[in-house]
Amino acid sequence: MTDEILLRTTLEPGIVGLTFNRPDKLNALSTPLVRTLEAELDAIASDASVRVVILMGAGERAFVAGADIAEYRGNRAAAFAAYQFESRRVFDKLEALPKPTIAAIRGYALGGGFEVALCCDLIICSHSARLGLPEGLLGLSPGGGGTQRLTRAIGRPMASDIMLAARRITGERAYQVGLAVELTSDDRLLGAALERARAMLKLAPGAQAEMKRLIRQGFDAPLPVAQSLEQEVLNRLYSTHDGQEGIEAFLDKRQPEFRGE
Repeated sequence: MTDEILLRTTLEPGIVGLTFNRPDKLNALSTPLVRTLEAELDAIASDASVRVVILMGAGERAFVAGADIAEYRGNRAAAFAAYQFESRRVFDKLEALPKPTIAAIRGYALGGGFEVALCCDLIICSHSARLGLPEGLLGLSPGGGGTQRLTRAIGRPMASDIMLAARRITGERAYQVGLAVELTSDDRLLGAALERARAMLKLAPGAQAEMKRLIRQGFDAPLPVAQSLEQEVLNRLYSTHDGQEGIEAFLDKRQPEFRGE
């Protein structure tokens, strides 16, 4: 077993896997792990060869089972606040990554682990997945965006039901409420994520990045503002190489050759 706490692997051309690799701790988040994740996200953002990122957990028991609570001991308020601020910045960076991200979840995705998944564009769950925000059982509340992202994803009543009773929902339930886009078996989980990723590779990178941004930013904007943002993006993409290449390829009945320009 490698000593690396976050494994980066090329799964297929254009598709990178990031695996949280602390299986003995159920892949719990720690300060070093969060910092390593940030470094990888920075590298991926500037690497044109990477088009899609799949996030996974090592072992069979967890995606990420939450934060390493041992770091919280001792009422070290300044250190605790600094860790929460750092985690929030990294989670925001994951959400804003200009490339599609897929969380492939089996086992536990609790607390900060669930918050990581909520930052991804798609969640795919296996039947063994168990998701929740149980911070209230520690006398705390979520701090990595969970109260806000989960509420926006599934609505206030269902988010309240999960958080206010520290309820863990199954992968099947996550799929039923639209939180997960697919439900599959443990042994099919990576294959299902790769199928989604391969489909994403067919799009022009610039158009894909802009649509991702519009989905995230437009959701909280008034509809007329969001529509204006949408049209500004479309008009700008029209004059790019890839915009014109896509049109010509369609009319010529051939596959487009996108360059990310």
